[in-house]
Amino acid sequence: MPSSESPASASPVDQAIPPPDPSSRASDPSIQQPQGYPSIGRRTHKKSRTGCSTCKARKIKCDERHPACLNCISHGVECPFLKGGAVAKPSTRASKPKSRSTASPATPSTAGPSPVSMLPESGALPLLELELLHNFTTKTYTTLTADPSLWEFWRDDVVQQGLACDYIMRAVLAVSALHLAYHRPDRRDFYIEESILLHQKASRSAMRVMAAGGDKMDKHQAANLFLFSVLTFFFALASPRRSHPDGTFFIGDSGVPDWAFLLSGGKSVFGVLGERGLETVAGPFLHYGRGRWNAQRAIMEARSHEPPLLDPLRARIAAAVSDPDLLRTYAYAVDELELALVVRQDPDAPRDVLDAMVWLWMVSDSFVPLLKVPAQEAVAIFAHYCVLLKHHESHWWLQGWGDHVMARAHEILDEEHRAWIQWPLREMGGVLVGSMER
Repeated sequence: MPSSESPASASPVDQAIPPPDPSSRASDPSIQQPQGYPSIGRRTHKKSRTGCSTCKARKIKCDERHPACLNCISHGVECPFLKGGAVAKPSTRASKPKSRSTASPATPSTAGPSPVSMLPESGALPLLELELLHNFTTKTYTTLTADPSLWEFWRDDVVQQGLACDYIMRAVLAVSALHLAYHRPDRRDFYIEESILLHQKASRSAMRVMAAGGDKMDKHQAANLFLFSVLTFFFALASPRRSHPDGTFFIGDSGVPDWAFLLSGGKSVFGVLGERGLETVAGPFLHYGRGRWNAQRAIMEARSHEPPLLDPLRARIAAAVSDPDLLRTYAYAVDELELALVVRQDPDAPRDVLDAMVWLWMVSDSFVPLLKVPAQEAVAIFAHYCVLLKHHESHWWLQGWGDHVMARAHEILDEEHRAWIQWPLREMGGVLVGSMER
């Protein structure tokens, strides 16, 4: 995958693991609110007596979201709700783990093998992990890309690497658990809980590797972290899409979903890899990504006689933005987006969801940070990206995201900039679906 012209600005520690607590941004004066978006101040609220014990110990408000509260997920800690606890004080006596044969009957919604954190140490078969691994190697791997040429990479290379790298294997199993949650609604909560647990443990392990490696990380460690970043991207997109207590599911109040920032971590790691990445386990994926990017350029050149698709957007940006550096950033983002969208216009071109990932990858250093403000022009460009998301929503982990993000973008844009997104709205059907939970 080609590197961006812009220098990397985000570290893998910041991006490859769950984002920080959104509530910490609310009081930051450097973050400007967009026009037409309500200002956020400190809210009064009634004290909750049913929050998780971790939030109570930290003396912060728990959103009481299940299967795990947002604060615990954001900080990468195991939420007591996942163990069925809420306000109970932690016991000082270690409880003896129960075997599967003596465990109390599970409720219908969570029936199945014991959670990872509750497995006995008696040598019993880890049936849940075996189930998740079997599902990934027989079904999930074919859903991560539409091109069969990359299936073997996910099924064989990544799984084989996971046998030697615990956080890769846990990330694989976490994605598989969400896949089962999607297809088995009767056990949905159980698989979601297990997925969160697995990914939290994987994140903590990856953080330790990054902290120990620092600038001396070798190419194989960097390749492992790169794969973890990509798997985390799938995990974030496939995770339940629920509203934050303030009515959003976005970082701070920017209006941008957290997964939009995750590829920055992978790109930072790629900066360590460079061309050596092709010599690692991540080589087939990187080679494939570069091939898709080159194929897009070839199609663009073949259609050079046609009017550029996003010229109206370019004209509006040129008229509204005077800062030359900002104008270059927007122009680069629009050019790369048009490159990704051109494949959609060619009915004979093979479609692959990786095209949507390539655009985020290319603009992750320069453009994506502007979405955290959020700048009105940046949000309008991101709304055009929703056309690409909609185009690829046949993938189970991407379904509904195009409509969901478009509705949010429409909410935070002012009247002037809402006129900028009429074309993507028409392309997506012209109906705003609002905030959907999944």
